[in-house]
Amino acid sequence: MTNFKFFGIGGLFQAPVLTAGHRFLGVAALLGACFVVTHLVTVVVTCVVDGFNWGINAWILDIMGFIAAFYFAIQCGLSSNSKSVDFRKKNSWICAWAVITIGARILDILMLFGVVIWSEIYVTPEGPTLWSNVVSEVIFGMAFTVAALLGSLMLLISPRDVASAQVESEFR
Repeated sequence: MTNFKFFGIGGLFQAPVLTAGHRFLGVAALLGACFVVTHLVTVVVTCVVDGFNWGINAWILDIMGFIAAFYFAIQCGLSSNSKSVDFRKKNSWICAWAVITIGARILDILMLFGVVIWSEIYVTPEGPTLWSNVVSEVIFGMAFTVAALLGSLMLLISPRDVASAQVESEFR
């Protein structure tokens, strides 16, 4: 299998038995890396075009979301290299993060396009700020989150890389 490098710290898609769940998590890791890079570009574009005065709520939520996404992109990469039974607890955390994040991304997308106005969080962006957000948040962010959710659910619900008796013993 091809050894894709991830954040320069090793490969992806290297599980002993590579299943669809592992592949989804490897793709999630790649999309997460793209999200991290494009999100940093979005922050720069936003600061250059609109300034730094986003409000404390927007800065806090942005930094927290960025750190969480960075962490979970790495976890997705590690999961794509591990037996599902060995990474079960972390896969459940990836799944929980993805469920919560999909809800947050839907709200974010609605705010980006002015469907939902929540001025305490941020003002609806325009021009280059809007389009950099579309690339980072809508395209890469949502794809990353959906891939992580699908991959983690596959490895949690129906792992195909281990015998069912081994999975059942993990629940005891």
